[in-house]
Amino acid sequence: MDSQKETFIKHLIAAGGIIQSACDSAGIPRSRYYSWRKKDPEFRTRAEEVQEMQIDFVESKLIQQIKLGDTTAIIFYLKTKGRMRGYNERYNPKDDDESLLLAEESESVMRSNIARRVKSKKAYLIKLLREQGKYTEELSMQATVTAQLMVRTEVLAEEILSDDHHAIEIEISREGNERKSINPKERLYLEFARQCQKALQALGMNVDAKERKSDNDSFGEFLKDFNKSLEE
Repeated sequence: MDSQKETFIKHLIAAGGIIQSACDSAGIPRSRYYSWRKKDPEFRTRAEEVQEMQIDFVESKLIQQIKLGDTTAIIFYLKTKGRMRGYNERYNPKDDDESLLLAEESESVMRSNIARRVKSKKAYLIKLLREQGKYTEELSMQATVTAQLMVRTEVLAEEILSDDHHAIEIEISREGNERKSINPKERLYLEFARQCQKALQALGMNVDAKERKSDNDSFGEFLKDFNKSLEE
């Protein structure tokens, strides 16, 4: 993705995901934004991620208001998230079917978003490997698996860093004793992170030994470039 698009993504983040505001501050017409979305899958994925982050941010603010006892926030939450439990002024059993359909559509959109993120991540990994002269067609499957692991790790990281996540779970036994345990998502995240490291190492080491200065040299450069891209 070129520098102009990278700059626009920064403006989009600053604008809270509002497209027109980002276009105005970046000095580009709205039509160019949609042209980029249509022609550049990586740009489209990055833009969608920014907008998803903004929705997550707004949802976190809603949860904060609920925790503070804000009645309006509580009612709004129950009318949207609790519709299937009857929190609807005009409840109709048919609404359950509609809610299930919406839930299925939402899940479908989520899967589609994950697929786009994996595709974008794979494309970027391959780009880095090609720039370093390491890529061969045989690495395509490895790049796919690595991209899937990375996206899954990112999703888990987003979940465990959310406001409503608790790293330590507390259970009360029948005898009234308190028992603490680590949230399974914490362990799962660590395991995925380890698998990501192994997958990245496999990609970085998959070159002819004669072409490497040392076992760690090429992989070190690979991670350096990759980490740099995450910071941009």
